[in-house]
Amino acid sequence: MGAGTTALTSSVEKRTDTLNQHPVWERVITFTFAQGTASATTHNLQINGIWQKLVVACGSSGSANPTATVTINDNADKQLFTVAGLTENSNTVYSLSEPLTGTTDIVVTPHTDPLAAYTVIVYLRGI
Repeated sequence: MGAGTTALTSSVEKRTDTLNQHPVWERVITFTFAQGTASATTHNLQINGIWQKLVVACGSSGSANPTATVTINDNADKQLFTVAGLTENSNTVYSLSEPLTGTTDIVVTPHTDPLAAYTVIVYLRGI
């Protein structure tokens, strides 16, 4: 079984506006797992700011009812956040207040073979 693929789907950076009137950022990372893929996939981001919101949207796989784990690690590979048992067709929101600097690793691990293409979208928002 191979790893899935990731893509930075969206990146909004408003901290450079005049006088920081809108000091916000958002990163949207799409993780795609093909049938037969049940191994961890990592996406690395450069973030310098305060992480305030995590939204995880798990798609549908059609038949296997996969669950997923999302883990966020800092630039020293220290685990900042983890949540397991995210079910398909779910949207889950978490509120946080965590300073981030440097490389941040977002890791998604499906716990079972999804038996069909399976997508997990991770939204990171902060100031």
